Amino acid sequence: EGDCRSVVRCDKAGIAGTIRLAKVKCPSGLAFDLERQTCDWKAKVDNCDRLSKPRRVKPNFNTDEPVCPDGNLQCGNGECISQAFFCDQKPDCADGSDENACSVDEDPNKADVCNPSECLLPDCFCSADGTTAPGVEGGKLEISNLPMMITFTFNGAVNDENVRVYDKLFHGERLNPNGCTAKATYFVSHKYSNYSAVQELHRKGHEIGVFSITNDEDPKYWTEGSYDNWLAEMAGDRLIIERFANITDGTVVGVRAPYLRIGGNEQFNMMTDQFFAYDSSITAPLGRVPL
Repeated sequence: EGDCRSVVRCDKAGIAGTIRLAKVKCPSGLAFDLERQTCDWKAKVDNCDRLSKPRRVKPNFNTDEPVCPDGNLQCGNGECISQAFFCDQKPDCADGSDENACSVDEDPNKADVCNPSECLLPDCFCSADGTTAPGVEGGKLEISNLPMMITFTFNGAVNDENVRVYDKLFHGERLNPNGCTAKATYFVSHKYSNYSAVQELHRKGHEIGVFSITNDEDPKYWTEGSYDNWLAEMAGDRLIIERFANITDGTVVGVRAPYLRIGGNEQFNMMTDQFFAYDSSITAPLGRVPL
C-alpha cells in the first residue's frame, strides 16, 4: 500500500513445518520497522523506502571438528583469522562476517563465565547455578534462611513530578532492621532533570548514578554504540551531574543503559577507562533459583 503497513514473512506451518509466506499487517497509524522486525509508530520508522532486510553472512563458530588453528576462528566464507579480529568494528573477513555476530550472546571475545575456583572471598564470590552462598558450605547458614537484600533503583529525569513520590517512599519512619533509613539509587538522565532536586537527593544520602544525556529511543544506538558514543553519553552525563548538582565527592560511579540495552565491550571498556565501578543494566529471567 506504500505505507509500510503490509509485509510478508517466511513462516513454518503444520506438523511438517512447511515453509510458507505469511502476510502481516500493522494496525492503522503504525508501520513495520524492517530493522527491528516489529510494528511501531509511523513517525519512528525511517526505513519505509526499503523492501527487504538483507541477510548478513555469519561466521562459522560451531563446527563438528576444528577447522582453524588454535586462536583462530572461521569466517563465513571459510577463511580463518585471529579471534582477536572479531567484533573490533573493522571487517577483517573478506565477506565481513567477523562483524556480524557481535551481540552480547554471540561475541567470541565476551567475558568468560565466572569461575568459582578463581573468584574467591573477600574480593569476589559467584554461584554458577545460584544455589550456593557464602557460609552455606561451612554449615554456618542454611540456604532457606539467608538474609535478603532488596535494592531500590530509579532511572530517568528527576524533577518536581516524581520528587513528591520519592518523598513519600523514603522518610524518617521507614527504617531498615539496623535502624538506618532506607535509601535508593537514582540513575539520572540529563533531559528534563532538575539538578537542585538531584542535589537534595544526594544530600539526604541517596546514591546518584548516570543514565545518559540524550536517552536516545533507538535501541541500536546503545547496543551498537561506539566507544565514543558511550563516553559522551555516560561520562558526559556525570560531568553535568557533578557540576549542576554540585556533587564533588566522587560517588557517581554507577551506570544504567537506557532501555537496559547494554553495549557490550564498547560500554565496559569505556566504564573501565572512566573509573565507573558497576553497571545496573543486565537483567536476569524470572525463576525460582536466583541468579
